[in-house]
Amino acid sequence: MAITGEGEDQVLEREMAADRREFVRGLRKAFPHAVRDAGDLLLVQDGDVQMEIALFPLPDRCIAQLRLPNMRVRIQFTSGSRVAQLRMLSKMDQAMHRGGG
Repeated sequence: MAITGEGEDQVLEREMAADRREFVRGLRKAFPHAVRDAGDLLLVQDGDVQMEIALFPLPDRCIAQLRLPNMRVRIQFTSGSRVAQLRMLSKMDQAMHRGGG
C-alpha cells in the first residue's frame, strides 16, 4: 500500500473485490456517523483527518466458477497528519476485513 503526494494531498489507489454497496457498508461500519455520500465521492471525516473516496467499477474477477465484484478505489486525504491518515486506513481495513479459513 503506497501513499503518494505531499502534505495533506495524500493519494492511495487499490483494487478491491467488492461492489459499491458492500464497500459503503464496510466504511459505515468503521465510521458510523462520519460517511457522507456525495454522488461520485464518499466523504469521510474522522477527527482531524478527512478523505475523499472515488470508486471505479472493474470487470468481475473470475476464479473457476467464482465471480467476485471488482473495483478500483482511489482515496485522497485532504487533511490530517500522515500518522493520523494511516490510523484511519487501518480502521477502515479492519472494518472491511472478511473472515475466512
